[in-house]
Amino acid sequence: MTKPIGRILITNDDGIDAPGLAVLEDIARTLSDDIWVFAPDNNCSGFGRSLTLGRDLKVTTHGENRLTCDGTPTDCMILAINHFMKDHKPDLVLSGVNLGMNIADDITCSGTIGAAWEAAVHNVPAIAISQKFDRTWMPLDDPRVFDAAIAHAPDLLKQLLDEGWPKHIIMNINFPSVPADEVKGIKAVTVGRHKASDDVLPGEGEGTYRIGNWNLREGLSAESDVGAVFDGFIAVCPLSIDMTDYRHLDALKMAQSA
Repeated sequence: MTKPIGRILITNDDGIDAPGLAVLEDIARTLSDDIWVFAPDNNCSGFGRSLTLGRDLKVTTHGENRLTCDGTPTDCMILAINHFMKDHKPDLVLSGVNLGMNIADDITCSGTIGAAWEAAVHNVPAIAISQKFDRTWMPLDDPRVFDAAIAHAPDLLKQLLDEGWPKHIIMNINFPSVPADEVKGIKAVTVGRHKASDDVLPGEGEGTYRIGNWNLREGLSAESDVGAVFDGFIAVCPLSIDMTDYRHLDALKMAQSA
């Protein structure tokens, strides 16, 4: 890596005690000695870019440059960048390593991506990192679950940082659920589609329900994030804060001017 990295802020949506956060801290230390951690107290999976407006946020210090709050991943980024680190803001935000994919239809649901998105809104370069796991061959508490990310993330991050990207872009990386030496390579991909439907299960009380597993659609594109990860590749997808569909915007303008 030719470009030096100064201060790195890491966060996640699985909570301060998540093993993926410890993995990410080790990865971050291959890039810089100046590491801050600001993560939610508890698991905030599925919170997207939600923030807390109706109550005060409690911030707790867990040693030097290590903090949590009882809010969302986005709350953590807002508090860190605008208050706790305002005199020396981070040069990079890393969010993850999430246990589970954050791809395709799930991107806007992801608290991992939500935190990185908020950092990019504040003009801080941000990367979201997630690790697919396959329940059919590996339990969630197996220490090998993050092996692909551990082995390949440091070099990939250095490569991305050397190349650089515009500040309105969030880099979204997903590692496949295969042994580290079986990763097929790195693939630059588009946002795909993967959800066919969701299971809705009865809850414990009368009139209550629980959202269950999602069901995979057929015909995954090999050039999409989901297709690449399922095929054993590391998927790298640049996400833009500007979500405008310019082709349809032009069509709307033409229709209005007709």
